Amino acid sequence: MIKSFKELFANLKTKGREKIVVAGGENIETLKSLKDCYDYGFGEGVLVGDKAEIEKCISSLGEGNYIKEIIEAKDDEDKAQKAVEKVREGGTLLKGKIKTATLLKAVLNKEWGLRTDKIVSDVFVFEDRREKEPKLVLISDGGVNIKPDVNTLVEIINNAVVVAYKLGIETPKVALLAAVETINPDMEETIKAGMISKMNQRGQITGCIIDGPLTLDNAISEFAAQKKGITSPVAGKADILIVPDIAAGNIFGKALTYYANYQTGHTLVGTKAPVIIPSRADKSDVKFNCIALSILCNR
Repeated sequence: MIKSFKELFANLKTKGREKIVVAGGENIETLKSLKDCYDYGFGEGVLVGDKAEIEKCISSLGEGNYIKEIIEAKDDEDKAQKAVEKVREGGTLLKGKIKTATLLKAVLNKEWGLRTDKIVSDVFVFEDRREKEPKLVLISDGGVNIKPDVNTLVEIINNAVVVAYKLGIETPKVALLAAVETINPDMEETIKAGMISKMNQRGQITGCIIDGPLTLDNAISEFAAQKKGITSPVAGKADILIVPDIAAGNIFGKALTYYANYQTGHTLVGTKAPVIIPSRADKSDVKFNCIALSILCNR
């Protein structure tokens, strides 16, 4: 089982270089992350965008041996289409200097995009350092689905379980988060959590163990769960944290990044090829983690 990003990098290092297609290669932080991937031995870049501007950015960082190809594109729509078409040949798609909405529109294009019949969701991974030995924990979905219904939440869980398997977690423990650990008719997320937990118990959702509603402390702290009298195979041991809506997931992820200074990364799941939509504020180290996670998911 992979328990840290450092272990993830080591795992990828022995398996050859993956093609990383960047839509909007005119971005310094993105280029730094590509250089790190190349230096670690598991990635090389294909940049789509303004060739003159891209070459200027590469020059500012020194040697450009980590770039395999530059593809000229005139605007965001052109960048998005050419990048998506290129990644259909293999590799991972990474957002660079391009609007997220434009890239996602191309990704989800029914004719030539990366759309499948699955729900697309964002899987966020962080390195939990509370114990002596770190552990990778997953959160979903803080990036795509605004207020998911029960069916969408089930698909979000299934997507997260796929990533957990790739990390070597054989039977992921899934916690459905809420503000309370009891079902409250006035709190819709607790009703959804209760329904999904029962579906898991009756074999309608397989490949993982699900419990909820659980508050965050009960999901990740055995001490808290014990003090509250919660007996569950998930409580205190959760591998996957499912948030009730995009706002909760987005705030939670950014709190881990900016307040806790945890190592984090994320990737979209449910597309024909891995897609990375980093925040414009993400530095190269976060993009690097995202690339590594996405490459793992593509193998």
